Amino acid sequence: MVKINKAKFFFYFCRIFPALVITALFCCPLSMMQVNLYDSETPHTLLFPFLIPLIKDADFYAPILQILFYSVYFLPATVILLITSIFVKKISNKLLYYFVLVSLTLYLFCSISCMIICANTSLWFTELPRYIYTFFAFSVISHLALSITGITYRRINTTEYAEFKQLKNEEDDKKKKKISIKTKLTLSIIGAIAVILFSFMVLILRRYQNLITETVTDAGRTHAEQTAAIYETAEGKSDKISYFFSQQKKSNTYADSPFERIDIIISSVNAHIYLESIDAETELPPFDVLAYTTSKPSVIPAEEKSLTEEQARDYLKRYETGAYRKTPVYNKTYRTCKFIYPVTLTRQAGSKLVGFTIVTYREDVLMKPYFQTKVAVFALSAVFLYLSVILTLFLSDYIADPLLLLRTNVRKTSNSLSVLLSGRGKVLPETIQFEDVIKTHDEIKDLSNEISDMVTLIRGTVPYISFSTLKHADNESKKSLSRELCFLFTDIRGFTTLCEGRAPKEIVSMLNHYLDIETEIILKNGGDIDKFVGDEMMAFFAGPRKEYNACKAAMEIRTAMKEQQQLSKEKGKDVIQMGIGINTGNVVFGSVGSKTRMDFTSIGDTVNLANRLEGANKAYGSKAIITEAVYEKLNDTFVCRELDFITVKGKTEPVRIYEIIQLKSKSSDKLLEIKTLFERGLYFYRKKQWEKSTEYFTTCYKKYGDLPSKVFIDRIRHFKISPPPAKWDGVFEMKVK
Repeated sequence: MVKINKAKFFFYFCRIFPALVITALFCCPLSMMQVNLYDSETPHTLLFPFLIPLIKDADFYAPILQILFYSVYFLPATVILLITSIFVKKISNKLLYYFVLVSLTLYLFCSISCMIICANTSLWFTELPRYIYTFFAFSVISHLALSITGITYRRINTTEYAEFKQLKNEEDDKKKKKISIKTKLTLSIIGAIAVILFSFMVLILRRYQNLITETVTDAGRTHAEQTAAIYETAEGKSDKISYFFSQQKKSNTYADSPFERIDIIISSVNAHIYLESIDAETELPPFDVLAYTTSKPSVIPAEEKSLTEEQARDYLKRYETGAYRKTPVYNKTYRTCKFIYPVTLTRQAGSKLVGFTIVTYREDVLMKPYFQTKVAVFALSAVFLYLSVILTLFLSDYIADPLLLLRTNVRKTSNSLSVLLSGRGKVLPETIQFEDVIKTHDEIKDLSNEISDMVTLIRGTVPYISFSTLKHADNESKKSLSRELCFLFTDIRGFTTLCEGRAPKEIVSMLNHYLDIETEIILKNGGDIDKFVGDEMMAFFAGPRKEYNACKAAMEIRTAMKEQQQLSKEKGKDVIQMGIGINTGNVVFGSVGSKTRMDFTSIGDTVNLANRLEGANKAYGSKAIITEAVYEKLNDTFVCRELDFITVKGKTEPVRIYEIIQLKSKSSDKLLEIKTLFERGLYFYRKKQWEKSTEYFTTCYKKYGDLPSKVFIDRIRHFKISPPPAKWDGVFEMKVK
């Protein structure tokens, strides 16, 4: 019940919350009209999304832009769709996702466009209501979250990506985390774009700033020079100068960068000072009369209605050096830029200094085009960088995902090989797999095909390579090692005779069938196949329970062979007999062979004796013979009987051998009686008490058909005719392998 409520809550939340947010964005102000640079007290006009397409302002008049502004009405359409989806369940979440994402995109487009059009001064940003910043920031964050959610959703809904993520997490747990190729690709592209954008912004803005500065400086200097020339031409006559000022005031109304005012400040003292003779010792008169202005004298600050001697000397110095042509005089207090030129009257003695003409520009007005350009460049660069991030994430998926998927599949193949080499897996072709899931048609697909071909080759080669060779095929393991191993040899009895008259294909099929049964049992019990020699197989076991595992495998092989014998009898086919020899001990284990063809194998007396014991089964009629070294490690887990005390061919040191009868947990009274009768007979046999010995062996043979008992009965018959030496210790010397 709780889960159902949570599901319903999530269902309604994902529809109602976006609907409320989009409604708020559509109904609340998203920007503000331009600030009046001449009257900061003018009330600011807020812009609402639903009114933007209807604005008749010249700055907003652009056919394509107005058409795009009408797309803001997509927001209420999205709200209607969200509300409808509550009642109409067939509307997919994917469609709702795209509608919400497009709505946020259109809102941000309108907001950024209005900012570019209306932000004419830094004061615009300080006067903009804080809740508009909040709405904008929320929209950007929501848009980014939705975009990343879409990309992530696309990733996690692919099986291949889930496998890659799981593999990556496993690797991160095992070793130090590293930066993926997708992250490197994303950071590289975004970094390159960011550097290019930054360089572009700096270059464009610097050049435009220089251009604006030069243009305005030329205009301001020209105004100042022209005003001074008019005064000089008019000889200071009021009517001509006033007419000029009225014309300047009228034309200023239509200027792109209008000046704030033009002033002429003269001296109240009729001093005869000429520009050509002014030096550091010249005493300048006070310039304290605001003779003419395009503004109202009442609104001009008192300190700007006159000039100090220091100011006058500075202006004259700028005139002499030509600095006035390049840079204006900046007033930090009023944030104004002034272009100043001396006012003179031509006299016979030279240019008589009368005063100065001052053209004043407000900094905000002067730099308005540059500021708007800077806002547009920064805004568009930010938008482009943001879109670049989103597109780069998609692009990195398109480029890097095939590589990551290829790596995942290669890693899965590598893991199967690692399991194989670590001793935790079976040497089977099925354990090595490679899935070609690359769907692109490029070099990555070609690489995937080549890897698939290579894995196919390895899969076909693995059955022909022993597990020990795979496991130790590295440079360090090419050195010979001394190891404790338990060896198991098997051989099919009479296989040569069995092959007579059969087709080669039938022989190979039959042999592979039996060897496959044995191999599966050995691998299941923790052993490994060293080699096959015809119908003979050599296997070995390692670890603390190697003897137990080897004997258990031998019992399971005997059981499997009995089942095969029964099937063969039912089908009227030849019955297969199997002999097993097991020995444990120290061997030399390493690479043997030539430089071009090597194998890892074991050599030594331990191996040779195990091989001899497998052959000894023929002499005793037994099934599985083990040495005393193996018997002592079994810890009474198997029912075993001592078989004999022998010296094998090529050896002088006698060994005690045993036959494994069965696991103790599976033994029966019959097997225990066979063991008891045989060992009693063996006891009297070694005492040379032939009659008592024969009695036990005969009972065991007649009652249970025990072939080793028959062997000893025949041997006792021979000793009765040719008694052994007086110091005979019961050792029997085998003359055959």
